[in-house]
Amino acid sequence: MRLRRIRLTNFKRFADFEAQFSPGINVVKGPRNEMGKSTLLEGIIVALFRDPKSAAREVKAYASWGSMDQFRTSLEFEHDGNGYLLDKDFDRGTVKLTGIDSGEEIHTFKEVAERMDELVGTKSDKLFVCSCCIRQSQVAEISEGEKEIGESLEEVVTGGRESTLASKVIQKLESKISDMRKGLDKPARNPGTIATLRNRLQDASLRYEQVREEVSRVEAQKLELVEVTGQLGQVKDEHEKCRALLEKNLKRQEIEAEIERLSKEYERVQGVLDRIRKHEDDLKKAEEALAATGFEDKQQVVELRRKLDDARRQREDIGRDMAEREAELAAARERQSRSGLIGFVGSGKGIAAAAAILAGGMVGGLLGPVYLIGLTVVGAVLLVVSLRARISLIRDRAGISGIEERVRSMKESLGKLGREEQELLAKSGCSTGAEFDEKEKSFRHWLEKKGEARYRLDEALVGRTAEDIEKRRLGLARDLAVEEQKLTDDMKQTRVSPEQFMELEERVRSLEASRAELEDRRRKVMATIDAANHDAEEQTRLEEEIEGLREALGRQEKKAMIYELAGDIISRARLDVLSSADEALQGEIQRCFSLFTNGKYQRVSVNKEDLEFWVYSDEKGDWATPSELSGGVIDEFSLAFRLALARLIFSDKKPPLILDDPFVNFDPERLTSTLDFFRTLAEEYQIVIFTLSDDYDAVADNIVLLNREERLL
Repeated sequence: MRLRRIRLTNFKRFADFEAQFSPGINVVKGPRNEMGKSTLLEGIIVALFRDPKSAAREVKAYASWGSMDQFRTSLEFEHDGNGYLLDKDFDRGTVKLTGIDSGEEIHTFKEVAERMDELVGTKSDKLFVCSCCIRQSQVAEISEGEKEIGESLEEVVTGGRESTLASKVIQKLESKISDMRKGLDKPARNPGTIATLRNRLQDASLRYEQVREEVSRVEAQKLELVEVTGQLGQVKDEHEKCRALLEKNLKRQEIEAEIERLSKEYERVQGVLDRIRKHEDDLKKAEEALAATGFEDKQQVVELRRKLDDARRQREDIGRDMAEREAELAAARERQSRSGLIGFVGSGKGIAAAAAILAGGMVGGLLGPVYLIGLTVVGAVLLVVSLRARISLIRDRAGISGIEERVRSMKESLGKLGREEQELLAKSGCSTGAEFDEKEKSFRHWLEKKGEARYRLDEALVGRTAEDIEKRRLGLARDLAVEEQKLTDDMKQTRVSPEQFMELEERVRSLEASRAELEDRRRKVMATIDAANHDAEEQTRLEEEIEGLREALGRQEKKAMIYELAGDIISRARLDVLSSADEALQGEIQRCFSLFTNGKYQRVSVNKEDLEFWVYSDEKGDWATPSELSGGVIDEFSLAFRLALARLIFSDKKPPLILDDPFVNFDPERLTSTLDFFRTLAEEYQIVIFTLSDDYDAVADNIVLLNREERLL
């Protein structure tokens, strides 16, 4: 398993923090303590194992101080080439494990924990911390996870026998540790060796501090007085120089700011003038174009347009009516030409003939035979028909005459309208209506351009005149020249960058504080010189006594540390597991321990009777407990033991190994060989080292800088 990325939101000191990890060795650095190393380590463990629904006080305590909301974690990692994203929201109590490549999603903590057990090798944060997290302050301890380590070792090897022996050995170790540490937690009538040595060391240290302070006070004060006086002179000189340079740059900044302000104002005023000139040109162009049309004003154009439109509409109406009348006249004439019989009957001759027949019939009926009476009837009928035909002819002729008269009147009206239209076109200087339309279009276009130019010009002037704005521009040019003359060559040569200016300000403040502090120290030194009540011989005797007590206390504490380590190991796994796993565990410890000590200690043994650890020393030619060796050897042995546990418990899962400054007691030569080992180990395991130093940069594949972005090598 390898970590890729972690994001912590509202998690202790991190409001919103993200770090990237790469395969191999990752070094997490902060410039000093309290920068978040421990917080990030805890964040990794919480992201891997903790239940977001947990109401435990230690889980709630991870939220940022003063925040009403809980925290969130997001951890991206890979296993066997497959990517996973584990999101936990401790505010909502939700969890989601997503397979980045497969798209699989798990949303319950129980299922997520089971899957993490498959991927990491455990679902227990205690087991992970006790085996894979190695902190400098706990490098020789496994404070929790006894049950988890025991169960894990049982899965590695077959169970054993003699389960009661483990409890007896544990009781024996606990008894030894209790006797040694008796009186540390609370006062005791007969304190143990560690408490006794600590009390003696504390008493001797108090006496020594009193003697040392009294013996060295006078000489130290005199030396400090000389040192402070010299430092004060140097600080005064540097302070004056830095202050003069700072004031000169402040003056230059004020001048440059004024120059920049005047330049921007000059450019703005120049832009206004340019716009005014453009609008004036546009206005002049529009006025010239309007004059070229020959129209006096818009009212004239509107009036001419109205009259022309009226004349056109009248001509069109008369034309349509005249066409209808001409068609009607042609139809009447055609009807008249087709009615020849009716024309004869209705003529004077037809009426006279009908009247003669009627008269002849009437006379014949009186004088002659009866059949002549029929002529009277025929004559009467012919007379009636002739009279009706006559009336029809008169009516048709009157209609044709009226139509002809109306057509002549319409033609006269058309002629008059045509003359009026030509007179109107002549007033506008046009010969045709199309020419007037084009000239009117041009007039309206330029009239609109003129109005727009006038509006833009008034908008730019804002109640001023172009002369006023020009005066303003000239005044700005003069002011700008005056300010530029103030910027002397000396100011330009002593220019510093913004970053340097900030550093200079900080330096002046620092020097002022240093000057005040040194002057205060000088006064105190001169006022506190006093005579000593003890001599240097007593100081030397106390130094020797304290050194002996420290060595004795160190041996006892190391011995208790080894006992604790053995007790922790035994309490995490039953004796049958340790019996079965002893050969593999001892071999793995021996291999790593030999490498960490550059081959100086190649043989390690575990005594099953009292569960003490032994290391063979070539210098002594005999076996020795780690407590009899140096503090660095204890750390090296403990580190080897943790790595052996991780290899045996997790086997091929290979979870990341997290180390919090575990090499502080390693000498340079052993540190080099150890780092070479971890460089090789990084081919199998991902390693995360938390540190304050730069000692591990050379072997790092990735560096995460706290309070800064991570840097990939």
